Amino acid sequence: MLAGNLEYVMSSLPNLSFSDSETIQHEVNSLFRKYGSVTDASTHLVSILNSEAEKFLTPKQFRRFEDIELKTIHQEKFLKSKFKVVSEFSRFSWRLKQELKTFRIARKSDDVPGKVHYDVLEELSDNPLDAELQLLKLKWEKLSELSLGHYSDISALILYKLKLEVLLRWWSFNDEFGFDIFQQTVNVE
Repeated sequence: MLAGNLEYVMSSLPNLSFSDSETIQHEVNSLFRKYGSVTDASTHLVSILNSEAEKFLTPKQFRRFEDIELKTIHQEKFLKSKFKVVSEFSRFSWRLKQELKTFRIARKSDDVPGKVHYDVLEELSDNPLDAELQLLKLKWEKLSELSLGHYSDISALILYKLKLEVLLRWWSFNDEFGFDIFQQTVNVE
């Protein structure tokens, strides 16, 4: 019955696409709040997803599901996850993080970085906001690749959660706020 329940959950969730249009953001927010019967606008969408998933997962599955977050996916516990999509995305994120570190160090010292695994790093924008968007798009593409064959199982739900977190990260970007932080950082004496 679990597969049927997950199929219901997955079909009830809003469709996600790699877009930051206000229309898409509003639609995803509205559908999540309706689906979760949430009236408080400050409730985070991932919290709504977690609450809904908890109804259909075993306690053990739910603990694992809730623990998965984009910002910590590169940690060792996820590298060794029993969920294949988690371990694959974790390895991808860890490798990307390591290559990005090497690439940025080489770039700062005007060295030519060695061969990079991800072509996008060679074309990484000097603008931090644009560079972050390029990296988010790379993560989105990997998640989409991992989604093939997973439509209504726990792996599909996990991948959906990670995609939602990618979008929420992107949607949180604010040019003015980011520029203010940049200026404060540069002007520190």
